[in-house]
Parts: sequence; C-alpha cells; structure tokens
Amino acid sequence: MSAIPSKLIMLRILANVPISEYADIRPPKDCLDTSERLSFLKRLRQKPSKTSNSSNKSQHISFNAAVWLSFNQAMHKPVSFWLSYKDATGENTILVDEQCLNESASAMLSGAVSFNVKGNLEYLRACCGGISKEERFNMDEMYVRRQDAIIQDVSPFMAMMAS
Repeated sequence: MSAIPSKLIMLRILANVPISEYADIRPPKDCLDTSERLSFLKRLRQKPSKTSNSSNKSQHISFNAAVWLSFNQAMHKPVSFWLSYKDATGENTILVDEQCLNESASAMLSGAVSFNVKGNLEYLRACCGGISKEERFNMDEMYVRRQDAIIQDVSPFMAMMAS
C-alpha cells in the first residue's frame, strides 16, 4: 500500500515513535565509554539538518507495528491504525491495519508496512482512525519496530532449484 497525504484523513495521534526506532543512528559499541555514550545521546536529540545532501536520498524502510486499544463502550464501526510521518515530500500516512469491531470494546491492530522516504524522517507517529473526539479509549500498549534490511544471497538456492 502506498502512503497518502496526512491532511486527507482525520486521525487521532496515539504517540510519537522514539527517534531511535526510525533514524539511522546506531547505539555505541561500548556503553561503558562515557564519551561514546554521550555522543550517541546527543545524536538522538538532534533534529536532522535541512541543508544536508541527504535530502535528495530516497530509501525504502519497513516497520512492524501493533497497538492494543480498549474502549469505554462497545464500538459499532471500523477502527484503523496508521503510521504518519514527515519527510522531504511532506506529511504522509500509511495504513497498518483496520478492523470492524462488531460491538467489541477492545481491539488489537497490527501489521507490517513498507514505504519510501525521501530525505530524513522528521517524525514518525502512531495514529488511530475511525474514533471521534467524543469517544474515549485507552491505549494499553503500542509496538513500532523498524525491520532491518536483510540481504540474502538467493543464488545458491536458485542453483539448487535449477538442478
């Protein structure tokens, strides 16, 4: 599924995803080294520079995401889970999962999403759709993790299949 502009959908923000989940900042190799640890924390707190030449860079990223919601009263309509982000192209949103609750008072929405990002991600947010401002709910738990790119050499497998 492709991303759509965020302004086209009425969403409620559940939480901001920590920058450590979507930025290409790796933790220090030696956490006991104070200068290395402080340098890592400083990089996490920095905003991406707008003038960097990475603003033209495009990358494909993937996330596993889930949210557990409980409502004060049974829901009779679909509820959806979205990831909303801002990159060099603007604010976009991608659907993770949608369920029709059929008079249920709780839901687990989950899925894996992939999308292309141009430049750096300014933010990544977990959002919910299908819930009006008057409706009350609790977010019991949320999970958003970036999938690491796995480079697999399929040539030995393909050679075995061909024989």
